[in-house]
Amino acid sequence: MTELTLTLEQSQLEPFNDLFQRGFTVPAVTGCSLSSFLTEQMQIDPGYVKERITTIFLDGDVVDSPEAAIIQDGSRIALSASMPGVAGATMRRGGAYSPMRRAITRATEAAPAVAAGAVGTVLVKLFNLLLGELGKTFLAHGIVLEQREVMAILGGSCPGLNGLPPSEQVLLRVKFGA
Repeated sequence: MTELTLTLEQSQLEPFNDLFQRGFTVPAVTGCSLSSFLTEQMQIDPGYVKERITTIFLDGDVVDSPEAAIIQDGSRIALSASMPGVAGATMRRGGAYSPMRRAITRATEAAPAVAAGAVGTVLVKLFNLLLGELGKTFLAHGIVLEQREVMAILGGSCPGLNGLPPSEQVLLRVKFGA
C-alpha cells in the first residue's frame, strides 16, 4: 500500500463529500467499542460524540449505546447529526420514539468476537452536517482508497501517484492549511 500525505486548503474539502456519503475505509484497531474507536482512535471529543452524533448505525443496526457496540474488521459505520421528521426522531439515539425500532436496534455486546487490539479496517459513512465537521478528522487519520479514486477526487493530478496501477491501494492522509 502506498502512503500519501497532502496539504490542502479548507476549500478543497468539498470534492470529498460524495466519498464521505458513499463510504470510505479507515484503518482501525478492532475488537473495541464504537465509542473507543471514535474518541480514542479518531480523537473526536466525547462531548461531540454524545451531543452532535445523534444517529449511529453499525452493520445496519441502530446504535443507542456506542460504549456497548463492538467494531470488527469490516464493520460498517454510519454517522449523522439530527435528521428532520419522524424518521429522524425515530432513529435518534435516546429519542422518545426509539422504542418503536426495537427490532433494528443493536443489542448490548458483552465481549468482542475477536481479541481486542486486532488491526483491521472499517467502512465509515458521514451524513449531513457531519460531512464538513468530521471529514477533516478522518482524512487527517488516513483513509484507504484506490489510486483511481484519489486521482478522480483531486482532478486527475497527483504527482505522488503517477505511474501507480489504478487499483493500487493508497493510504491518504490530508493536512489542512488555513
